[in-house]
Amino acid sequence: MEITGVILAGGRSRRMGADKALLMLEGKPLIAYSAARLSSITEHVVIACGEEERRAYRMFHLPLIPDIYPGLGPLAGLHAALQGSHTEWVAVLACDLPFASEGLFLHMLEIAYGGGDIQAVVPVTSEGRVQPLLALYNRSILPILEKFLSRRQLRVMEFLDVLDVHYVRDSDYEEGPRTHTFSLMNMNTPEDYAAALKLAPLHPDDSSLQ
Repeated sequence: MEITGVILAGGRSRRMGADKALLMLEGKPLIAYSAARLSSITEHVVIACGEEERRAYRMFHLPLIPDIYPGLGPLAGLHAALQGSHTEWVAVLACDLPFASEGLFLHMLEIAYGGGDIQAVVPVTSEGRVQPLLALYNRSILPILEKFLSRRQLRVMEFLDVLDVHYVRDSDYEEGPRTHTFSLMNMNTPEDYAAALKLAPLHPDDSSLQ
């Protein structure tokens, strides 16, 4: 099955106070974790980012997809991801989710290609928090997404509400209970970053990141 892997990078990172993609974790920038993870499931990996970040991200030698709706948040990044891909399904991964597991992505891919009318596969934490920026989306949702953006309807959950979404919980796949919490841990603040620095050495071994 052919998919496109899209790293969602750039953005304002107001609460973090720095470009999250370039923060270092265990000697590697966060965006390198995203690239390694997506490269483990597809040969087609690109970076969706704003114009301001393009120069900094060229060092990673991946195709860069510009935001068509700059400054409009996660939905704009998802739009860039879908617009810049040519495969039926797109795997998106925000750069502030460095612990995303291959097992979770493979499980979501099984669901996506299992038939039916599913338009998105999105994981949910044990507390019920949805993580829409580590997910799979069918490219057929692009017209719906464009309507939301043109109307400046920017709430991700409202967008998901109009899609046929399969939500994945930690009990749904073999390695879920062991890695699900790690996989869905993202970083929005300096405190989140400090926590990730402490947890990184405890992260299950992942040869793709060596």
